[in-house]
Amino acid sequence: MKHKRGKLAKQEQPVTLNAGGIDRLSALLAEALVEVGTEHKDVIRLRLVVEDILMLWCNSLGEGASSVFRRGSRLGRMYIEIQVPGKRLEPIETGEEADGLLYSTLLAQAGLSPVYSYRDGQNCLTLYPPKPRRMNPLIQLVLAIAAAVLCGFICLALPHPVQAAAVAVSEPLFTALMGILQALAGPMIFLSVCWGIVCIGDVQVLGRIGRTVISRFIAGVYVTAGISALCLVWLFRSGNGAAAEGENAASQIYSMILGIIPDNILSPFLEGNSLQIIFMAVCAGLVLLLLKEKLSVLHTLVEQLNTAIQFMMKAVSRYIPVFTFISLFTLILSNSLNGLSGVAKGLLLAVAACVLWPLLYALAAALRLKVPYPMLLRKLLPTYLIALATASSSAALSTNLETCEKKLGISERISRFAVPLGQVIFKTGAGAGFFILAMGLAEYYGVAISFPWVVTGVLTAGLLAIAAPPVPGGSRTCYTVLLVQLGIPSQAVALAIAGNVILDFFMTSCGISCLQSELTLAANRLGLLDKDRLKKEETI
Repeated sequence: MKHKRGKLAKQEQPVTLNAGGIDRLSALLAEALVEVGTEHKDVIRLRLVVEDILMLWCNSLGEGASSVFRRGSRLGRMYIEIQVPGKRLEPIETGEEADGLLYSTLLAQAGLSPVYSYRDGQNCLTLYPPKPRRMNPLIQLVLAIAAAVLCGFICLALPHPVQAAAVAVSEPLFTALMGILQALAGPMIFLSVCWGIVCIGDVQVLGRIGRTVISRFIAGVYVTAGISALCLVWLFRSGNGAAAEGENAASQIYSMILGIIPDNILSPFLEGNSLQIIFMAVCAGLVLLLLKEKLSVLHTLVEQLNTAIQFMMKAVSRYIPVFTFISLFTLILSNSLNGLSGVAKGLLLAVAACVLWPLLYALAAALRLKVPYPMLLRKLLPTYLIALATASSSAALSTNLETCEKKLGISERISRFAVPLGQVIFKTGAGAGFFILAMGLAEYYGVAISFPWVVTGVLTAGLLAIAAPPVPGGSRTCYTVLLVQLGIPSQAVALAIAGNVILDFFMTSCGISCLQSELTLAANRLGLLDKDRLKKEETI
């Protein structure tokens, strides 16, 4: 039967549930999976899993029970389904607990999304094979970036009315697309962190994982900022200096840290404040973990909501190349690139540092885990390009989770908790970028760059990178605090914000790429890393 790309020919066949019928259902399943391009080893795994489930159902209902095999497409989504009438027979509840874990693990490894449901007296086991990819996502991203640059500069060469019309179309579209991402990112961060804590299963284990992850995050931000400062401070000329207002800056940082606690439940989601969302998610996750048996209904609700939001985010992530194109095209048409001569030196060095640090982190992970360096870079590249092209950690969140779990072999027990948390506080690019740009401004305004000044700047920039409010205008607050602390005139804030328009793309991509390498090392230390998957070469 000829298979149409993205479609699965409709088929419905009744099968008696006995030994022969189970073999027949297994064969029909394998035939459908092969037809949609599933790898041979995954077909074998799925057949074994489904046969075990069907055997459990057969033993519970007795031989001779009826079943129906269905396959086809609904709303453009392929499905394979086996229906068995009778009492409710959920696989994990029917078999031993270890078997239930085996089912979920093997099916997840196959890259499918199995769903058990009981409706109208029917036990339904449904698999949703992924659509075959028409083009590698990495190639799509590269083409989107190239097209945005080409179209942007062509548009700049056209008459002003044409440019104005292009801006009038692209800017509202960019705002709308960003709104969709932000609307999904807030609930996704909350549910992912909350469910990740619950899935850890034990408060002591959570403490061990959380302590390791958070300490490595904080240390990483300061290490990158400190080393960057030591390597680059010699390239800047020192001026006569100016008095710093440290007390005022310290109070502002203190207020920013206290701002992690939200005023109400809704405002963090309305404002997109990721730090406050994570704070509430950790509190909710701890309550569910401690009262797991007493809150079983709420436990199930969070699990189902997490599954639903992950599905929606994955659907939206298919259009990331479109978002990438609009983002870069809008930036090129804006006037943000003008008037940056005053911060050119600091800006260029900050960009260079943000490009270099992901390469160094990946090299450290490759040497420590004995993984080919080029292969590891290829696995990290798609997420890096999304963050680089959009300057949005929200846009990269879904791809980041998928890369960590499916390509790097990081266990969900750490990834679902640490990836959203890391994207908010593990800002290695921001720690280095803030301070290097500040050194450029200090040189421009003739501020003395002494050793105590550097130490103060590194400490302040690192703290701001960790505690920076992840809301529109958050960078303005950071630069205001940092420049006051370092005695740089307040007029420099405008230049810093202008430079940050460009630098933010590189700081975001740096932090997210370093996060993937850092979590790989942390997972290995905690014994939560699948090294076989990490060392498996990805096919293009």
